[in-house]
Amino acid sequence: MTVTRLHIVLVLLLAVVVWAAVLLIQGTPISIEHAAPFSIVVGFLGLVALAVEHVLWRQRWLHGWLFCRPDLRGTWLVELQSSYVDPATKIRIAPITCYMGVTQTFSKLQLHLMTPESESWLIAHAVTKSPSEDGYQVFGVYSNKPNVHLRTLRSEMHFGSIILDAHGPHKLRPDTMTGEYFTDRLTKGSLLLSRRITAHKTRFADAVAALEDSAA
Repeated sequence: MTVTRLHIVLVLLLAVVVWAAVLLIQGTPISIEHAAPFSIVVGFLGLVALAVEHVLWRQRWLHGWLFCRPDLRGTWLVELQSSYVDPATKIRIAPITCYMGVTQTFSKLQLHLMTPESESWLIAHAVTKSPSEDGYQVFGVYSNKPNVHLRTLRSEMHFGSIILDAHGPHKLRPDTMTGEYFTDRLTKGSLLLSRRITAHKTRFADAVAALEDSAA
């Protein structure tokens, strides 16, 4: 959830009321002039909330003691192994090389999986510490949209769930991620996210070119 100006005003107003009540109980005189800086304080706290949402949460010197949210931003190289069996050959399809673009703020996360034939986006997510507390897990529900030319022929739009485990020596800046997914088409599979670049790509072809350039 993003902290809005209304949230800040309500919390600050509650703090002011409690503070004023304590001062009155202690016999300290207060006047309306004491409330004059209220709008200035609200504006300042609004700027702080904006900085936390978009900048401060991902600063490494604040990781671990002030913010505990893994930084997954960028474009990842993904190897996807599906349980899908080709009805023509009766053989499980080979692993697919695809890419995942990740945009993120302190309160929001979007995973965009790009394969040669379809795209998937998160519609709900949660980020928690792993059971071992050595890293983090991402749980999500996603929608998948196949290429329009493949619908009705081989693949339809569908929904699924995904679990990703982050790995690496820096808990909040993982080097790799592994995961599993399950769909309402009764298929499932595994994912290995092995490399990433900082640039965020939104098209499969652009992600291919960018990752190839980074490896050159």
